[in-house]
Amino acid sequence: MQPQVVGGGRYELIGSIGEGGMGQVFEGYDRHLKRRIAVKFTHPNLDRDPDWDKRFLREAELMARFNHPGLPVIHDAGSGSPTPGGPERPYLVMEFIEGTTFDNFLEKHGPQPVGVVANLGAQAAAVLAAAHRNRIYHRDLKPSNLMLCADGTVKVLDFGLAVAPDSDMTRYTMTGHTLGTPAFMAPEQVEGREVVPQTDLYSLGLVLHELLTGDRVMTGSSPYAVWQNQVHLPPPDIRHERPEVPVDMARLIMSMLAKSPDQRPEDAASVHAVLLRYASDLGDLSEVNDNHSPARMYALAVSSMVSGRTASTVVAPTRKLSKPVEPMADMSPTTDFSRGDLQRAVRRARDLADDSRYDPAIHELQTVVEAAVPVLGSRDADVVEARLKLADLRFESLDHAAAADMYRALIDDLTAERGPYDDQVMYCQRQLATCQVQLGDTRNALTRLKRLHSQMAVRYGEQDRRVIELAGQINHIKLS
Repeated sequence: MQPQVVGGGRYELIGSIGEGGMGQVFEGYDRHLKRRIAVKFTHPNLDRDPDWDKRFLREAELMARFNHPGLPVIHDAGSGSPTPGGPERPYLVMEFIEGTTFDNFLEKHGPQPVGVVANLGAQAAAVLAAAHRNRIYHRDLKPSNLMLCADGTVKVLDFGLAVAPDSDMTRYTMTGHTLGTPAFMAPEQVEGREVVPQTDLYSLGLVLHELLTGDRVMTGSSPYAVWQNQVHLPPPDIRHERPEVPVDMARLIMSMLAKSPDQRPEDAASVHAVLLRYASDLGDLSEVNDNHSPARMYALAVSSMVSGRTASTVVAPTRKLSKPVEPMADMSPTTDFSRGDLQRAVRRARDLADDSRYDPAIHELQTVVEAAVPVLGSRDADVVEARLKLADLRFESLDHAAAADMYRALIDDLTAERGPYDDQVMYCQRQLATCQVQLGDTRNALTRLKRLHSQMAVRYGEQDRRVIELAGQINHIKLS
C-alpha cells in the first residue's frame, strides 16, 4: 500500500503518532530534504468557520517567526488530506522531536527529586517566557505536551494553533468544544474568561505538583466535576506531600495554583528564577543518554559563563491588580520596574482618555514607556502595546505630527520583528497614512496605502477583509 503524500508529493505520511484536542500528528518524511518530520493536521470540525484556513495560515506565520530551542521548528504549512480521497485539512510541517513525554516519564519513574523537577520546570518556564513576550499563550500545557529529550533539553509541544491574539480578533476556540484538557485548565479557562500569561503558569504549577507527588492534582468522575474542582477546590499543599521541598519553591508552586490570575506569579521569568535555584543536573536519568550532544555542550558552556554572575532573586511577586493605580509621573528609567507597572499604566491612560484628559494620559504613559524600554526592550509585546496606545492618544488629541513619528517607528520595529503583513504593522501603516492626510501630505499617504493594498491583494486576494478595508480607505481619501 502506497503511503499518503501531501504538499505536492513532498511530504510522505508514515503513521499517526498522536492525537489531541486540536488535531492529529503524523510521523512523516520530507522527500526533498531527506529528513524526518512531523505533520500535524487540524481536526475536521475546526473548518466550520469559513475563515479558518486563513486564520490557520496566519497562526502558522506567527509561530514560524517564533524561534526558541525549547520549541519544534515549523518548516511549512499547507492543506491536504491525511487519508486518500478525504477532505482537505490545514496542516503544519514541523521538526520531528524524539524523546519521552512527561506523562510517560512519570509513569515509568514515579515522583521525582526536587532538583529534577526544578530543572524540568525551569526549562518549560523559559519557553513560556519567550512565548508570552510575543503574546502567544499555550492554553493546553500538560505532561503529554512536554518532552524530555536525550540531551537533557525540554521541548514544549503542541503550542496551540488557536491561541495567538489578533489586533481584530479575540482568541477563538473549537466550535462546540472547549479548548484545553480539564485536568490542566485554569479556572478562567473553565469559566470562559480572558486567557492571560498566568493561565499557562497555573497549568505548569499542576505539572510541577504532579511531578513531585506522582498524583494528579485535580480529578473527578467527569470532565464537569474536574472543571468544578479547578474553580472551587483548593490544591493540596505540596509540603504536606513532600516536606523536603524548599519553602520558597513550595510557595511558588502553590501561588501558581491560586484560583485568581492576579494572585499567581507576575510572569514566567519569575517562576524560572525561583526554580533555577534548585535545579540539578539531569545526567543520572536513563532518558538523558546523549551527554555529548552539541546542544548540551553549548548549554554547559553558557551556564559556566554566567553561573558566577547570577544574583539572588526574591520570591516571585504576585500581581496586585486590585490595588488602586497611583499616578506614575515621577517614574524614571532607573526606577524599579515591572511588567505590571506597564500594564497598569496602559489601563490608567485609557481611563484618562475616556474622560478626555489627554495631557495627563500622554504624559504618564510616555514616562512609563521610557522606563519600560531599557528593561523589556522596544519590541516586547507589552511595550509595543503601550507604544501603540501612546501613538493612538497622540492621534486622538490631534497631535498628528507626533503620532506620525510614533507610528513610523512602530512600523520599523514591528516589520523587522514580525514582517510587513502583521496586523499591527498594517494598522500603523493605515494610521500613519491618516496622519499624513491630516498634515496635508495626501500624495504620500495614497502612495503608501496603494503600495500596501497591492501587496496585500497579491498575498491574500481581493476579497480578504483587510484588502477591502484598505481599498475603502483609499477611496475615502480620494473623495475627500
